Amino acid sequence: MKTLLSAGLVVAAIAPTAAMGIERFEPEDDAYAACKIVILYEAATTFSKPIKAIKFGKKLKVRAVEGIFELPSTDFFSKKVLELEEEELAMEQDREPEQISPERYTRAAWLKFPNGYGPASCFVSKNLFKSQNPKEAQKRVDALAASKAKRKFSEGESGDMTAMRGAAGKAKGGKANYTAIDEIISTLATASDLNADKTFRRTGKLGEFK
Repeated sequence: MKTLLSAGLVVAAIAPTAAMGIERFEPEDDAYAACKIVILYEAATTFSKPIKAIKFGKKLKVRAVEGIFELPSTDFFSKKVLELEEEELAMEQDREPEQISPERYTRAAWLKFPNGYGPASCFVSKNLFKSQNPKEAQKRVDALAASKAKRKFSEGESGDMTAMRGAAGKAKGGKANYTAIDEIISTLATASDLNADKTFRRTGKLGEFK
């Protein structure tokens, strides 16, 4: 869950250099604060006057969006990723790939509210906000931990497929083979390549080199 604590961190959050995980908003949408504290500004820049601080969970009405930018290629909804997915789907359906609409791979850096501007990276939709609830998240963690303790990792364990990818996104994946994973972990935990560690033992005068 997001835990941006100050205006300084908010600045870093809106720089489009990595997987952003920012939801798309339109005017009149409801936006919920997903950061512990969000500073609202007089204009769409952190260099403007801070006018209000709102806390996690506060609902605001979006009046306008500003600072539209294209998501970086590292984002699951970037133009590059969406084009690759469309090409694969087109091949499966034996058709020509369709153009990807800019609306799908662009986001707003700032949201305009009735009482100021806030960074879009600190807001989520109502549906996603439900998964930001700390108590609900802890319940999922506790349930998974209890299941693992009872059965270790079994073939029947589907796992918690909830994934936020920052503030937005969806998990893509299938049922994990936890039995195979257990075997790999056990092998790695007990295996030791003596030849690979020989130089280390010789240098440190350990083992047979004491």
